[in-house]
Amino acid sequence: MKATTGTACHTFGELLQGQREGVPFLVSLPIASFAKATFYPSASGELLTSPQKIKVRRILRRLMAQYQLSLSGTLLLEQSLPDGKGFATSTADMVAACRAVSKAHQLRLLPQHISSLLVQVEPTDGIMYDEVVAYQHHEGRVITSLGQLPSLQIIGVDRGGKVDTVSFNKRKAHYTLQEEKEYDQLLLKLQEAFRVGDSELIGYVATRSAEMHQKRLPHPDFAELKALCHKIGGLGVVIAHSGTLAGILLDTNSPIYHQQAAELRQQMEGWHRSVYEFAVAGNQKGITV
Repeated sequence: MKATTGTACHTFGELLQGQREGVPFLVSLPIASFAKATFYPSASGELLTSPQKIKVRRILRRLMAQYQLSLSGTLLLEQSLPDGKGFATSTADMVAACRAVSKAHQLRLLPQHISSLLVQVEPTDGIMYDEVVAYQHHEGRVITSLGQLPSLQIIGVDRGGKVDTVSFNKRKAHYTLQEEKEYDQLLLKLQEAFRVGDSELIGYVATRSAEMHQKRLPHPDFAELKALCHKIGGLGVVIAHSGTLAGILLDTNSPIYHQQAAELRQQMEGWHRSVYEFAVAGNQKGITV
């Protein structure tokens, strides 16, 4: 058997995350950064992963059990981003690993199959689907498929430290009926924004979701980012709802995009934060070889 490769995109937090009808949900913001897993089959009789990642081994054991596979070889994981930030690093690693191994065994593993495996390990992002989805991350169910994002860029900062996503998602967050109704309306607005390619409406939804989340996991730079976004005419502020990232969305087709980006970089240099810059992913799957 030849080596096979699977990829999966990372995220920069979420465009929207909250609760509807008592069920938590999210809409991830995919970025053009891809975890890569390469599986090298061998006759060693054991499965090795490099580097050692507990969640990846767990998901592969579940894959082996569910599809009665006997895995023998080495899985090499590459191009990961830091954990605990909001990049969906563990989800991307697990999805890429499932894709690499399933291809080696000529197994037609659909996104919903990967989703059902991952939620047995931890709450997960919906990045196993080709398009952006509104997703119940505890149950692994798709609410609706939104489609592809327009051409956007994110320039953001990391407040530092880490957030344990599993522990954070175990907390029972209280949402009022009014908040649930607003999240419902925000999802409807986001569906319309995707349908017509309205970047400004996407930015509005992201900013409002970030605002509503500040009482649950505040980002120290949120107010300053919001003011800076308004000053330069950016689309909106996006955060990792269970991470340490926050950033400003820009429309790369805007005639003042390069001026906006330059001003943001200059402003953020003095914040003593790690600064990140990513293009939004046009397709969540990436390339599978």
